[in-house]
Amino acid sequence: MVRRYSAEGRILGGRLVTEPSAAAFERAFTEAFDGPDVAFVHVRAVEYGCFLYEVRRP
Repeated sequence: MVRRYSAEGRILGGRLVTEPSAAAFERAFTEAFDGPDVAFVHVRAVEYGCFLYEVRRP
């Protein structure tokens, strides 16, 4: 799961990444950062929603 956040920490949406590949995550990050209000995204485990890591706007 790639979840989008504003600079204030509000959830702006998310996307379930079903293909386990670097290319699929790259597409998800590119799509997430197309939104001008997105400051960072969290990558989370689907089953329990556990936080894995954060990616900041490039």
